[in-house]
Amino acid sequence: MNKQVKRSVMALMVAGMTFSGAAGVYAGTHLQKITAYLNSNISFNLNGTTFVPKDADGSKLLPVVYQDRTYLPVRALSEALNTPVYYDSKTGVITIGSSSGGPGSTPASPEAWVKIVYTAAQTEAISQAFAAFDGYEAAYAPQQMLKGDLFRNAVQTDDGVNLVFDNMTINVSPRDYSQGYTGTNVTLSNGLKGKWYTPGDRAMLTFKLDDRYVTVSSPDGKLSQAQLEQVGASVTKLGQPEAIGLTAVGYTASQIQAIKAEFAKFDGFTTAYAPMQMAKSDNYQSVSAGGDSVTFKFRHMSVQISPRDYSTGYEAKEVALAGGLKGKWYTPSDIPMLTFKIDDRYVTLSSPDKSLSSTLLEQAAAGVAKLK
Repeated sequence: MNKQVKRSVMALMVAGMTFSGAAGVYAGTHLQKITAYLNSNISFNLNGTTFVPKDADGSKLLPVVYQDRTYLPVRALSEALNTPVYYDSKTGVITIGSSSGGPGSTPASPEAWVKIVYTAAQTEAISQAFAAFDGYEAAYAPQQMLKGDLFRNAVQTDDGVNLVFDNMTINVSPRDYSQGYTGTNVTLSNGLKGKWYTPGDRAMLTFKLDDRYVTVSSPDGKLSQAQLEQVGASVTKLGQPEAIGLTAVGYTASQIQAIKAEFAKFDGFTTAYAPMQMAKSDNYQSVSAGGDSVTFKFRHMSVQISPRDYSTGYEAKEVALAGGLKGKWYTPSDIPMLTFKIDDRYVTLSSPDKSLSSTLLEQAAAGVAKLK
């Protein structure tokens, strides 16, 4: 076995062991020695782009062939697909995605997510740290953390505020610290666009929220990228509720193909966009092109995407949506509608059966994004 093959074998073993950090516990009881082969002839295509699975230090991972079956490096693939994967060493269960199988539900993990309840003193300290900056006084903070973590303090820096926890740090600043660094673009569960980059020995996630940039990291390395992305999606203006009533839509491959086909019917307007968030009580039903728009139908929500601004000529109330988007509410009949512009098109959301609140629709609006 040459050095390169040995390296790939070890990389694959390490990738598997990271689920527990203690695979040796099972030696002699649950492990069976086998003879397997690395297959360098298999390549990956992910959403139309060549994908090369690698471990944490950048070493290429090869699929393993054993008894005519091919085994893939699950950790590398889960991160590429932005799907969390967890290993419970007590039960021996590997969970990919959510515990219930439904898109966007809380991932199964030995650790539990908890809502952060800031004390009055902590809220005051955070607010005072932000108040030191003229024109930037609005305080922002994460609303979720892993059970066992603990908020310590808010530290004012030269151009921002650090919210320091035992296992993570959230920096809020008018500066984009990721500028000049190469990285990987990601979409958070609330539809915001972020970027992973590594300025030192720890990966950092930066995304723009309203008029500022949020940078999330885990200095002690105890939080995974998927976990930090979940924390990032919970950052909001202090005192405002996070989008706790939403879940990811989770389109299937056939549904994505159908959506793209409907947009393709419009010359010059063929780029497909879609809502990525919906109320937890809702479910996606269909998409259709007609007139001058593409309409997404959910059980409790309708989303129209068009080059036209349907709110023109109506008395409207302007609102600020997450991500810095500006929208307006208007009522052409008896159903209130929310319209906002994203890129070269207008998006209109409503709840025909009136079961969704305006707050939920505003939160869902922030999740509309270009379909990859």
